[in-house]
Amino acid sequence: MNNKEEINLYIEERQDTLIWMQDEVELEILEEVVTFILNDIKQKFQTDILTLRDEENQYYEIDQIIEFKRPHTYITIPQRHDVKTLAMNQLRQNRSIYHISNEKVLVEKYKGTRKVESVDYSIAVIKKTNQKYLDTLKGIFDDLLIQPKKRNSVTQETQQTIQLQQNQPESPKFGQQPKENTSPSWISKRALNESIKKCELKQLTLEDVSKHNTSDSAWIVINSKVYDVTHYLNKHPGGKEQLMRGVGTDGTPLFMQHHPWVNAHYLLEHSQVGFLINHK
Repeated sequence: MNNKEEINLYIEERQDTLIWMQDEVELEILEEVVTFILNDIKQKFQTDILTLRDEENQYYEIDQIIEFKRPHTYITIPQRHDVKTLAMNQLRQNRSIYHISNEKVLVEKYKGTRKVESVDYSIAVIKKTNQKYLDTLKGIFDDLLIQPKKRNSVTQETQQTIQLQQNQPESPKFGQQPKENTSPSWISKRALNESIKKCELKQLTLEDVSKHNTSDSAWIVINSKVYDVTHYLNKHPGGKEQLMRGVGTDGTPLFMQHHPWVNAHYLLEHSQVGFLINHK
């Protein structure tokens, strides 16, 4: 008789548990389900990169977690100290249990000990959703000549950052408080460069932004930052017309409606012209 296999993913008070029968589910199917979960987490936390690690603080890719059947995987977001994931195996408040076969997935959702919902997904729908997410992200990055982060967690850039931080204390994401004056020099230099750049940015009102509402001078506000997106109009994956809907205004609601998981500042940092003030 086959035995059940189980993998748990944790971030903050969220826990996603995958359960399947040993040798009855293909590894490709498991990877699609884990990717489906991680994409949902990316959207909720508005990020395009996550890191995965086990109880011993070892970093893994999705396929490694599945191949090695890591029972407990902790998800963190680089540079996001507001997202705290404690390295403990206790049950989280918000749990989803994924019962997986090669054809479908039954998801049982719990709030505490109370079951609140059951949802059936076909594997075909999960694959289609994953591809749609990847295509959307790829479209946003392609015309900016920036490659999207690899969907299976840790990128080379993140690994380099990890190497630089190896001798530093663990971040608050694992429940520890950072010590003062322990930042490596590269962080200090980056902070200085960012500080200099901020001094050059303007303080702008919505009235100032509204004057730049044409294809020759297109400004948009996203999360209280003002960007000149004139050069990006013809590169926008959704088309120039869609981007023009937010030009000259606070485009935050529109942006959050269509791709809330994307880090706009990451894409448009070099196009920022100022900060929005006197905004109610």
